Amino acid sequence: MEAIRIKDIWKKLMCVSVIFLLMFIPVSEISAENEQNPAERDWMTNEEFLQKLDEIAESSSGRVEVDVAGHSSQGTEIISARVGTGDQVLLINGSIHGNEKSGGEALVEIFDFLGTSDSSFAQSVRDEITLVAIPRLNVDGLEIPQRQNIFPWDEVVATYPHLEGADPAWNYNERNRGFDINRDFNADLDYEVVAEDLPGNTLEFGFFITKEAQLLRDLYVDLQNEFGEVEAFVDLHHMGTPVTNKTGEEVTIAIDYPPLGPDDSSKYDDYPKLDQDKSKRYSLAAALGVMERSDNEEPGVSQYIHFQERDYPGQARSSFALNGTATVLFEMPGQQPQVGYDQELIDRVENGLWGIISHMADGSIDDLNGDDFLELPRYWTDSVTDMRDVLERFTEEGQFENTSDARLLDNQLTALENYEKEENSEKMVKHLQGFKVVLDDQLEKELIEREAYNRLNNDTSTLLDRWN
Repeated sequence: MEAIRIKDIWKKLMCVSVIFLLMFIPVSEISAENEQNPAERDWMTNEEFLQKLDEIAESSSGRVEVDVAGHSSQGTEIISARVGTGDQVLLINGSIHGNEKSGGEALVEIFDFLGTSDSSFAQSVRDEITLVAIPRLNVDGLEIPQRQNIFPWDEVVATYPHLEGADPAWNYNERNRGFDINRDFNADLDYEVVAEDLPGNTLEFGFFITKEAQLLRDLYVDLQNEFGEVEAFVDLHHMGTPVTNKTGEEVTIAIDYPPLGPDDSSKYDDYPKLDQDKSKRYSLAAALGVMERSDNEEPGVSQYIHFQERDYPGQARSSFALNGTATVLFEMPGQQPQVGYDQELIDRVENGLWGIISHMADGSIDDLNGDDFLELPRYWTDSVTDMRDVLERFTEEGQFENTSDARLLDNQLTALENYEKEENSEKMVKHLQGFKVVLDDQLEKELIEREAYNRLNNDTSTLLDRWN
């Protein structure tokens, strides 16, 4: 009996010891296999990303197809994903720049939902839309990360011997030994690069030199052949971290339609399928998605930079727009590696995409007014009115020594606003130059803060370039 008692006491001591030790083991270590601390999450590596897509495809009961769409200029596999059987085709591209990672992460969540959900909404989307995506186009740039792909010029010449002796294309970066892929597109989808067209410039079409641009072009053409047209294309990007003109709110997402110069330009008269109003409707749908699907207020939803003169025909979205597709740009604040994993940012991308998808699925996309998109806040200047918005904010922020100094500038802008409406170029130039003189005088006398001076001076230069 004594031996049994000693054995029981020993068991109790052991149990107490185990409990005591468990008290000092961090909870995160106990549950690490099941749940990762959100603060410790990071952007998926390419290997993790491919594994996630494969898991989605396997659990989707055949709804999601994941395939190798092609290879990068370095031979790395580039993956496409597809879901839905509808007649409307929505093509989405992520990470055309290797330092911009949120797009692919948002697309994974969308494909996961559409692949596994039996909800009426998911079914209606699958019935009405065929969603095709290249979640990560610039796979080599992502691994560094850098904006450009990896395709040194000597490899370019080895691939295209007829370019021997030609100047490198203007979008080639010697230091990073690669191309800005998003300047490598051409509205002529059959175009092949010739030495006489190099080096080109930002106002001209690109060359389809990179394997990545060719892959996205080929996918677009394949979808055209299968469905007759690609209804919409969305390109997912990152940018800097600006604030809005009127309120100084941080821009949380900037959205844009194709940058193809002034509306009255004749440059693209040979492309009758270009429909900028259609692209504005899709851009508005994206903005509404962000604002309506968020649990929070979204005052930072803005228009991306779109000066009247902004003209980038070599971008993927411009190339496809000239072929009749509505195209939309997402620009998220911050780039990698400077900005780490951000779930709120990813959710915002996802909400914007759902805005487009839902309006396509229920047919309401055509009921939107494209001009309403132009009512979204700006963080850049394209008119004297924009300058007045900025001046008002700087005044409220106390960036002038006296309100009378700000009032002097506002009086000048009021006159300029009238001359702008009258399209009186002579008076615009004269008074913009006079506005600069006053700004310089206020800076010299320390009547204006440097931030306000720099912004207003730059804006004045922008308008002078237009009206000169």
